[in-house]
Amino acid sequence: MIQVSLSEHTIGKLRQMAERKGTDISELLDRAIERYLADEPSIPDQGWGVERDGQIAQIEREQQAYETQHKQILEAYAGQYIAMRHGKVVDHDLDRIVIGKRVRTKFGNEPVLITPVLDEARQTIVVRSPRLLENMA
Repeated sequence: MIQVSLSEHTIGKLRQMAERKGTDISELLDRAIERYLADEPSIPDQGWGVERDGQIAQIEREQQAYETQHKQILEAYAGQYIAMRHGKVVDHDLDRIVIGKRVRTKFGNEPVLITPVLDEARQTIVVRSPRLLENMA
């Protein structure tokens, strides 16, 4: 068994969906992940796939560390950008570009999470799609 941490918002949405579908959250997640993996294109490894997967996994671990420590990070760095490496804040700045340059100079192409420190640990992004409206008079 693997444990996965999810935001309260996501858990709430999962509970609602599971209730509507008459199942439990575990079954709902299992089906969703299976569907996602089935849709994922199979790309032959060209030498960069394993390294890239490792970098993505590291950034996901950094994101999890950020969420775990969010309260303390918010108190210390509210309104700034932070850089996290191996679960620790290694730099901070008000300017995203400045911190990005410093991090790349210091760590090269190593995976480092750079994120704004906001009130919520996870940002909610709303994407509005255009619609064609007929008979606009």
